[in-house]
Amino acid sequence: MRTILQYWGYWLALIRFVRGIGLKNLTNSNLINLPNSITAIGIVLTIWLISLIWSQSTNNHLLIFLLAVGVGFSDFFDGWTARRWQIITSVGGFLDKFRDKFFACSIFIYFLTELWYQADGIWFVFIKGLLIWILIIESFLITLWIYGFIKGFDTAAHLGGKIKTDFYFIAIGWWFFLQWLGNLFQRRFEEQLYLGLVFLLSVASVFGIISIAGYLQRYRSIKNSH
Repeated sequence: MRTILQYWGYWLALIRFVRGIGLKNLTNSNLINLPNSITAIGIVLTIWLISLIWSQSTNNHLLIFLLAVGVGFSDFFDGWTARRWQIITSVGGFLDKFRDKFFACSIFIYFLTELWYQADGIWFVFIKGLLIWILIIESFLITLWIYGFIKGFDTAAHLGGKIKTDFYFIAIGWWFFLQWLGNLFQRRFEEQLYLGLVFLLSVASVFGIISIAGYLQRYRSIKNSH
């Protein structure tokens, strides 16, 4: 209980800090830095999270879960503040996309390595296949993003890409939540974990393909207009 209260206190302090920055900057030109600052916090939390999971920190399941939630909140709040005060910038868009790709791809590679040597079974094969397929999709999307960025095309995510990313965040949160829950109650939630991952990753992969199609159509339209 003390550990939970400590982590909750950390998050309250972070929320007050971010809110304080926002309120202070409402009256000056530095407001433009607020979304980028939130995105930067998300990148730092991602690095922290990745360092914990790869170091096999088995005593930090709650912290790992809260860090994953924190990255998800940073993804929501940086976009919300940018739209709320009409301060959408190319730099902010770049950082936001970098944070999302870095977070999702790093975690999915970790998931794949964790499952790779598990006993064979339909769930393991299917989930490993989905993870590999999603990493291929993300590699293609990153290539399209870099190409569009170099060419000066509009690389903003459309609805399909946003929904895909939401399902990524939910799948990652689901994994770490059940790990924490299993550690708390000293039991395994493998069936719930794998069923949830199959559903969430399947839906995410569909929207990933839709996102690729959207980028290709957008770039083709831009080329034709020239």
